[in-house]
Amino acid sequence: MHRLVRRITISAASIVILFLFCFNLFFSSPFVRSWDEVDFVLAVDRYDLLAMQPHFPGYPYFIAGAKLVHEWATDPVQSLIIWNAMLALSAAVPMTLLARRYIGLVPALWATVGVQSLPYLWLMGSRPMSECAGIAVLWWYLWSVRWAADCPKSNLRLGTALLLFSVLMGIRLSYFPFGIALVLLLVYQFMSLTDSSNRVRRLVMAIAAAGGAQLIWIGGLIQSEGTLQGFWKLSLAFVSGHFSEWGGGVADSKVPLGTRFVTLIADHLIRDIWFSRSSALVVLYLLLLALMGFGMWKLRGSIRDASADRKFGKWLWICLAAYGVWVLLGQNIEKPRHIAPVAGPMLLVLYAAAFKTAALLTRASGDIRRRKWYMAAAIYLALAAVIAFQIAVGAHLLKLQAEQTPAVYQLNDYMEALDQPFVLYTWEETRVLRYLEAGYEHRKILTFDYFHSLSQTGANQRVFLTDHVLNGFLQQNANAGSQVIPVAKFVSDDLFDPVYSWITLYEWIGPNEYQMEKE
Repeated sequence: MHRLVRRITISAASIVILFLFCFNLFFSSPFVRSWDEVDFVLAVDRYDLLAMQPHFPGYPYFIAGAKLVHEWATDPVQSLIIWNAMLALSAAVPMTLLARRYIGLVPALWATVGVQSLPYLWLMGSRPMSECAGIAVLWWYLWSVRWAADCPKSNLRLGTALLLFSVLMGIRLSYFPFGIALVLLLVYQFMSLTDSSNRVRRLVMAIAAAGGAQLIWIGGLIQSEGTLQGFWKLSLAFVSGHFSEWGGGVADSKVPLGTRFVTLIADHLIRDIWFSRSSALVVLYLLLLALMGFGMWKLRGSIRDASADRKFGKWLWICLAAYGVWVLLGQNIEKPRHIAPVAGPMLLVLYAAAFKTAALLTRASGDIRRRKWYMAAAIYLALAAVIAFQIAVGAHLLKLQAEQTPAVYQLNDYMEALDQPFVLYTWEETRVLRYLEAGYEHRKILTFDYFHSLSQTGANQRVFLTDHVLNGFLQQNANAGSQVIPVAKFVSDDLFDPVYSWITLYEWIGPNEYQMEKE
């Protein structure tokens, strides 16, 4: 590539990455939409696990970074978002380094642009949640594993991978399946050494160092809680609740496993994250895949990977598969963000393969060289179109997310305008209402019998409840629906609010001719 053209393309890719960062900050979300977001925002001002500021496991590195930003950014919401955006910007470095090994610097930069411009991942960076920070550190961790695999005897490289995995766990503990890459790295390094006594000693030291790295943030949490016993009880209570009551995993969900799988892959990973619900992106990605497939068929037998690249590729796919199984079985599949970490590495592989195919087609020789050159040009044009449309779609969604009032905020505005006295019974919405300092009585309720007794004591109060509360009551008493009338509905985009994008407000009208029978 000509030196001037190379500089222009590198500069252009760098400018686009910086544009994504700046646009992310400019249209950052001013809203605190969910229970989890409230937990993180409150933790910036006062870190208290017992008060769920934030909830277990504490996310210490995420909150610590936001606290540093909070020293000069007064709004805790913006502090979290700025920290997210900074980490997302830094992730361009490991993405580029990983892709560069396979396709060179210039294509690697543009492959990074493709991943960073993916609209859903872009949206995550503009909200006060830990996923964006976790995904950014995940990229650094994956790069460190690949870097350490190049030099099995290097303690510095291994130590970097161990430390970055510790940071990853201190930001998103749910990303633990990616630790498989670290296990595979240790096995690979163990097998690479010939001195049996030395490699056993090195393995033991590595395991001890890995445990010590994790104790850095775990020890900090124990200290913040006060005692090891208190921290242990808190952790057991949270883990028990996650897997048995509210976590949304397969154990506490009535959704069949097959339905969960289709929802997770087809609805969330492909429709919500990969295509961002854009028909144009669907068409462009299918066109790119078709062109790549045809190009690879033309080059059959010509594409070769280095053994080290194949080895790391296998490690990566094993980790992605393990994490996908964990999300399928142990996470709430109503929320697309849980499967988001899988999307980035998959797309980087896709972009790298597309650039590699186009480059090989360009260098092809023989009588059909011109036809192959046209095919390479078509792949490059398809890549450019995909990235351009992703930026356009992402910018639109980012602006919409920043401007559209969440359904729970609409609910609060409606209730504030009503004449009191009344009481509103909610589910998780109450956490946001407390954050908004709602000037009316609202309570979280789960049990119908308890609610029924409370509703009879407040004779002078109007009683309201949300659809999430009513749905829970209907599972406990089939006749609960006969006691309410719908009052209002509040709607926001379910891409931004997957669980509380639709809230129906009901008023309790009390006993009528229906006999309330306990189910």
